[in-house]
Amino acid sequence: MLKLQISAVAVLSMVQLSVACRYHPHAMSESTQKAIIAVPDGLEQWIEASLESGSNILVTSNQGIVLLFEGDGLKLVIKTAMGRGPLRRARQATLEREYSAYLRLKGVEGVPACYGLLAQRYLLMEFIDGTAYRHATWVDRDRWFAELLLVIRGFHARGVSHGDLKSKTNMIVGRDQKPYIIDFGTTFLYKDGFHPVNNHLFEYGKRLDINAWVKHKYHGRYKNASEEDRQLLNYSKLEYVVRKLRGRPMH
Repeated sequence: MLKLQISAVAVLSMVQLSVACRYHPHAMSESTQKAIIAVPDGLEQWIEASLESGSNILVTSNQGIVLLFEGDGLKLVIKTAMGRGPLRRARQATLEREYSAYLRLKGVEGVPACYGLLAQRYLLMEFIDGTAYRHATWVDRDRWFAELLLVIRGFHARGVSHGDLKSKTNMIVGRDQKPYIIDFGTTFLYKDGFHPVNNHLFEYGKRLDINAWVKHKYHGRYKNASEEDRQLLNYSKLEYVVRKLRGRPMH
């Protein structure tokens, strides 16, 4: 068995973590531990063979290909960038940013465990056993949404926004009836210091996450939302104008 440790890409991520820890003070104590997992011999070759043959594909997205590995008592989701030239490099950079997000999110409830960046290009993550939000049923839906909000608040506190929770494919109802959020490919990470553009995007991503939570909870019927939940809605000026022009409710 091989031991997979945090790759060289994580060195920069650790610097980012140390810079940003004032925003999320618990990140350093919980998130800078090395992610180590025993992986099967030849996993990299298995990944490359799967990509070449088009087998073991879980899903294909704009960013890349996601594989599902089952064996040696493991069930792993493996995310890879695809394409060639500048497009692939851009997708690889996005994958590395997602990895940086998972480093911060170590130990956060409702987020898959990340097991590293194999060969600095294959992102290994925990497989969440459950049902996609779109097809899910709940024992207690209100409780599930209350717990989902805690998950969202949890990764915001680590300086991570998701940015695409409007998509139902990024939420899972686990077999344990717990909420899980996957695919941080659109993430923005808070940076301490003077980074106005980056941190504006981070704050914008936070608003998108919370707005999406309210939308999903009430199936887009905002008039049914409680006063407390309506107060969580926070649209940008552009979103406000677009919604008003389209006759959509502001709250």
